[in-house]
Amino acid sequence: MILGINSMSKHSVVIALLLALSALLITACKSDVGAQQGEKVSVVTTTYPLTFIAERIGADRIEVNQLVKPGVEAHDFEPAPSDVRAISNSDLFIYNHPAFESWALNAATASGDDGNKSTVAVQTITEEIEHEDHGGQSHDDDTLDAHVWLNPLEAQEQADRILSALIEVDPDGSQVYTRNADALEIELRALDELIAKQLANCELDSVVVSHLAFGHMAEQYGFSQIGLAGLSPEFESGPSQLANVIERINELGIRHILQEPIVSDRLASTVSAETGTELLTLHPLEVRTASEASAGKSYLDIMKSNAAALATAMNCSN
Repeated sequence: MILGINSMSKHSVVIALLLALSALLITACKSDVGAQQGEKVSVVTTTYPLTFIAERIGADRIEVNQLVKPGVEAHDFEPAPSDVRAISNSDLFIYNHPAFESWALNAATASGDDGNKSTVAVQTITEEIEHEDHGGQSHDDDTLDAHVWLNPLEAQEQADRILSALIEVDPDGSQVYTRNADALEIELRALDELIAKQLANCELDSVVVSHLAFGHMAEQYGFSQIGLAGLSPEFESGPSQLANVIERINELGIRHILQEPIVSDRLASTVSAETGTELLTLHPLEVRTASEASAGKSYLDIMKSNAAALATAMNCSN
């Protein structure tokens, strides 16, 4: 059963063949969800924000396997046959959107549909948002900005969909899931209010980012992003685009470049040296770093650090 899938995207023929072959190798039979008392709901997620939300709502009733591991660049991820088997053996597969995870629909299909499996697409994007300040770059690298979790209120929409899916596959846990989801909503709304307060009174209204992942956050809190790369980090600016970014930095009096922790800082360091700006960390939160995961840093912790970095970069006063 597939829940909430609203759009399709083109997929790599190689990946499709790999996934189809993997499906033929899957022979394990699955039991009905919730049929065996005390058995945890098996959940597979793609990225960390989905893991955070699922674990907060599901608590000890679920067991979560995140496919894109800490420290791995999510844009480069391709599922292995073992990942397809993990999806097939799970009760619930949660992903963001085919524009971000182009392999997800093929993986869900290749894993098979035996009538016991629910696949939910946690999709909160209905239309493309505008990125007016992007250093002259086009957006041919992607059609949608799928980083909706960087706006806590859109993360709440993802939480609503995950809640519905968990209740679908495990009706006996409905009260627990609903209670936990209500508590999470309070935290997400408090986070939104905290960020809004921190970014309410700023000298600057533009920031330079390593890639254009922060459109949903920018729209929510009233700033513009200038990207050293497009919606995917691998789509880097060429020399003319970089010259345009440097010109914007000098024109606007920008004093910081916001670099994410997982991708290379080569471009950011080059522009920083050229403009005399300082590097700060701004996290797109697709996955945590290995050290963040080991330290137990959560979505809430990292979002608060993001807000502090933005407040510094835009010279905000509280």
